[in-house]
Amino acid sequence: MSTFAYATDPDFFADPFFQKGADPAVVAQLRDPARQAQMAKSTSALRYRAGLEVAMANAKRLADAGVTLASGTDTGPPARFQGYFEHLELDLLARAGLTPPQILKAATGDAARCMGLRDVGVLRPGAWADFIVVTGDPLQDIKATKTLTAVYIGGQRQ
Repeated sequence: MSTFAYATDPDFFADPFFQKGADPAVVAQLRDPARQAQMAKSTSALRYRAGLEVAMANAKRLADAGVTLASGTDTGPPARFQGYFEHLELDLLARAGLTPPQILKAATGDAARCMGLRDVGVLRPGAWADFIVVTGDPLQDIKATKTLTAVYIGGQRQ
């Protein structure tokens, strides 16, 4: 998504959850009109934009067929906002038609199992516990994952 999202200002630039952690200098670079014009003309960006729709349709088909999905994204480079793009991926899975429980499994236990990890991605005694506490109900609305009230890493509040 980061290859084509910046042909204009993406909607998420206005998201208060995004704004909490985004580096304003990076956002300013991405808003540069010359850079946006270059992205708008990029043939690879156009292919990725078309590919996203296909990927979303395929994710829904695979989930409906019972295939285990693992959510994960390659955030880290400056235009792929670490922490936020993971939530964006959850939103995209919802737009693709997956239910909040399917999405949460893909982002937690199923992702861990796909990586061969057995004591990660679940809340149980003895398991490694990275988790968030939210005010909403992500089983009803996946956007509730953005209502963070606490973050725990290794069972320790951050």
